[in-house]
Amino acid sequence: MKATPFLPTLPAIALAIIGTISPVYAQGVGIDSDRASARDSRRLESALNDLNLSDAQKAQLRSLSENHRQATEGLRAQVRAAQQTLANTPRTDPNYESITARARQDLESVRNQLRVQQQAFQSNARGLLNPEQLNTLEANRAERRQRMMERREGRMEHSGNREQRQRRIERRPRG
Repeated sequence: MKATPFLPTLPAIALAIIGTISPVYAQGVGIDSDRASARDSRRLESALNDLNLSDAQKAQLRSLSENHRQATEGLRAQVRAAQQTLANTPRTDPNYESITARARQDLESVRNQLRVQQQAFQSNARGLLNPEQLNTLEANRAERRQRMMERREGRMEHSGNREQRQRRIERRPRG
């Protein structure tokens, strides 16, 4: 089956609406693009089938996604540059501390800007959904969170210090 030009943007749309894009993934850093694309396609199919989006909604989401991608393109490049600085600055460099401190500050600042952009995109995307679709979206999101917690609990049972890991998980921000 031949992919349409619409498909590359739909995974980003579906994941952004669902709210499962981690900051690293949202920045397009550290992900094998072929595997990510295949995974995104599976998530996309599931999300779109469950939400029953109309053609008009798909077109609006496509436009919104493209605008978001263009708005964040420069920010994502800044993230990659700061990460490269952190990765490539040798510890033996006499200015290592100041260089890496500046790169960390830049990275944090840009990530905060990306979070703001992502929240605005998600808000706008959710605004395109009708109440029934929003309910379905929230139900699916709650179900995914529950499965994720069950997987975490399963991993903790097989790890060394269960109580310590549980405290770390409970302290993590959700959102």
